[in-house]
Amino acid sequence: MTTTTTHLALVPRDGFFAKDGRGWHTSASERGHGLDWPWPSTVLGALRSLWGRGEETRGNTTFTPDDWRSRTQAIRLGRTLVLRRRHGATWRAEHATWPVPLDALWLEGRNEVHRLDPAKPTAPTLGRDDDDARESLWRPILDDASKPLAAPRWWSSEEFTSWLTGKSVSVRGEALATTRRVQVHVGIRPEELTSDDGVLYSHDVVETIDPGGEWALGVEVALLAGGLPNVATLGSDSRLARVESLPTRLFEPPARVLEAFRSSSPGFRLVGVAPLCFDRGWLPDGLVKTNGEYRGQLAGLDHEVILRATLLRRPIHVSGWDMAKAEPKPTSRMVPPGAVYFFERADGAPISEADAKALWLGALGTRTDEGFGRVVPGVWSPTRNNP
Repeated sequence: MTTTTTHLALVPRDGFFAKDGRGWHTSASERGHGLDWPWPSTVLGALRSLWGRGEETRGNTTFTPDDWRSRTQAIRLGRTLVLRRRHGATWRAEHATWPVPLDALWLEGRNEVHRLDPAKPTAPTLGRDDDDARESLWRPILDDASKPLAAPRWWSSEEFTSWLTGKSVSVRGEALATTRRVQVHVGIRPEELTSDDGVLYSHDVVETIDPGGEWALGVEVALLAGGLPNVATLGSDSRLARVESLPTRLFEPPARVLEAFRSSSPGFRLVGVAPLCFDRGWLPDGLVKTNGEYRGQLAGLDHEVILRATLLRRPIHVSGWDMAKAEPKPTSRMVPPGAVYFFERADGAPISEADAKALWLGALGTRTDEGFGRVVPGVWSPTRNNP
């Protein structure tokens, strides 16, 4: 089937509830818990439903479960963005919002965000010493005794671009963040006009509209022929989201990032901006252990690279509900957004502007046609001296 790449914004009008993998009664609160941002696979499901409902309307028909599977299979999700704008503004590149990378550290009493710079290790880790390549990975050394503080979830485009280009970032007085509320559902027995305990439950709702502006999901999607309705449903309780067109330039690398790589950056960082799904857990596909180092090629690059360091959180477990099959999807173990991988070219040559352009919102790993695996590059100057 022939598809056309389209760039859209899904703008939730009443928040969203994207349920996580926990059951409804797995905590003392006895309520459903939601994600702070939908998985890309959830967004892909919303887009397939949006196109399918349009086809049902045009054909005056109703899809069967087999129809939904076969006729929407060609729809693929590419690059995705988190967006935030002021009320009434048209979408621009500066409205892109990014997950804060793990090499950014907030310290008590500091007015600037501290940059974690990995260096060659001087002592082994406390883990199993059964992988010399893993043990040789560089690790950051914190030379400040200040108390670490919790990092915000999101950075503006200006802050994120400054960080990728090696510039300092000031600590905000008020961090970018969505808010949550608890939604209670009550069922009524019509014959008695009393509550139905079987339909009494509550769950999180992430609000996307506040006095300062509104949040949205930017998507690059390969769609089949046919018009789209201008209202989509998103999340576990099918809340409404307005569908708007997006300029393609929102998905292009900022000029400042490309300019930073013109100065012959000796190394580069890759920041995960979507969950990363690799065959071997945390290790990017294409890298193999060679002479005590992880070496190989990354998608989008023609030359061999060496993995020098990683900054990762605990893995996340991504699942979902298959609406066509009416059953849970298999659970995948993934690297959460904000992960940072530090690389050098194996031949010692600097990273070029063309390399940075190829890596911007590039796809690594598996399930990339569902929107997973997206990364962006930043400059990095490796510290050769041992601490």
